[in-house]
Amino acid sequence: MALDPGTQEESAEKAVARLEDVQRVTESALAYLNLEELLSELLDRVIEILRVDTAAILLVEDDGRTLAARAAKGLEEEVERGFRLPIGRGFAGRIAATRQPVVIDDLDRSPVEVANPLFREKGIRSLLGIPLVVEGALIGVLHVGSLTPREFRDDDADLLQLVGDRVALAIERSRLAVQDRVARTLQRSLLPRALPRRPGLRLAARYLPATRESVVGGDFYDVIEFGPRWLGLAIGDVAGHGMAAATYMGQLRSALRAYAFDVQDPGEVLTKLGGLADREGSPMATMVYATLNLETWELEFARAGHPYPLLVGSDRSSSYLTQVNGPPLGAGTGAAYVSSRITLEPGATVLLYTDGLIERRGAGLSEGEAALAEAAASAPDDPELACGAIIAKLTQGDEIADDVAMLVVQSIGLEGDLEFAMPARADQLVALRQLLRDWLSGNGATEDDRDAFAIAATEACANAIRHAYGPGDAEVDVRATLESGTATVTIRDRGAWREPREERRGWGIPVMRAFMDDVGIEAENDGTTVVLRRRLGAP
Repeated sequence: MALDPGTQEESAEKAVARLEDVQRVTESALAYLNLEELLSELLDRVIEILRVDTAAILLVEDDGRTLAARAAKGLEEEVERGFRLPIGRGFAGRIAATRQPVVIDDLDRSPVEVANPLFREKGIRSLLGIPLVVEGALIGVLHVGSLTPREFRDDDADLLQLVGDRVALAIERSRLAVQDRVARTLQRSLLPRALPRRPGLRLAARYLPATRESVVGGDFYDVIEFGPRWLGLAIGDVAGHGMAAATYMGQLRSALRAYAFDVQDPGEVLTKLGGLADREGSPMATMVYATLNLETWELEFARAGHPYPLLVGSDRSSSYLTQVNGPPLGAGTGAAYVSSRITLEPGATVLLYTDGLIERRGAGLSEGEAALAEAAASAPDDPELACGAIIAKLTQGDEIADDVAMLVVQSIGLEGDLEFAMPARADQLVALRQLLRDWLSGNGATEDDRDAFAIAATEACANAIRHAYGPGDAEVDVRATLESGTATVTIRDRGAWREPREERRGWGIPVMRAFMDDVGIEAENDGTTVVLRRRLGAP
């Protein structure tokens, strides 16, 4: 995972610049302004940050089916004319319907329908728009435009989405009478919207607010994607409650991401965070930060005053990871944090959580840890179900005095059937091959068997990635079973077929059939299923 020094410096500079841009909008969003003044200021800053000519906000009306122009710069007539359109129609309507960013590089050649006549009247050539979402609810659309053709990059969309999150918070804030609701909305918006999917790995997370809104805190979790083979995992808790804690939580999470892309060692990341907190006189915060190598399954972690991670083995035995200690961030100690490393065995689970899960009035910390270990050992194997079961068991009948955040990380067991979802990206094929090899090895397969399935499954998944899906997020479902000595690998996509762009085509199916005893292909309107079968150990 080592990065080139020049690349490290460039990545760090970009991260710092992005933090500064987002902070400008965050400060405006949290200012005590009425809604009209607030949206005007936000759009001015969006135009300046992204160097565009227009910016507009459309909000979902009370009927939940229509978007209405609410504020605009460079397209002021959009608001003056009372522009409205149904969700699902036109550029903004498509963003609202899909809840995904939409880019139009050149309006004259775009297949996306444009319903707003002002775009052509004003001479807009390129557009980028993102959804405004708060706590899972769509509240509107933010889009920007350029008078000259422009190729908006992924980092432009990412930055506008971050800006849009803050815009959404600002709009929601104006609708709320209680400031603590704003703090809770801010906190939730800074948590990951979705957890990444990787072959061989299952993730789940929960955030449970305190019973009383007035004690909203700074609990958070995060999963950072460094590439197809590495993930960063974090759980943290800022001291205090209310708006200050929630705001600092967002700043701490952003700083964590900047440092995590700059250095590899978790201990060094926490050391940098601690130094930053000490210099700025920030509130104290506890944290566990870890990196996970998805090829070797090595988990390297460091701890800053946070509750110990809990490791649950495939045999349901449990133990706390107490190898490393360190004071909370911002304690003023100037501590240098160190890391420890373990290897996750197949089927092992690591639980990261905040103290609200184990601390109860009148009970000691050791009692809470024992209760968590017992609940985790008896919880369902599936991480999503485990989250719900553990939280229900530990909070049943109690008023939740503090927020609870929880992140569950599990390596897929290799006994029995193997089932997982793989991101439809070519860089995931290496992990797919390794996972199938490991599963086959545990089921008595020969090297020839392992090679055959690795080649055939790679071809099937590559076909799905190339043909069934266009740009955007998608997944391929993979399932491996063994019955009477015959291994079956089923690969299912849910995309719409499109013709391949490359000249070399049609080789995938013959390759699969050359290495398998049987290949079944079923193409339907909602996707394609490929079934690969081979008897293990056959001559």
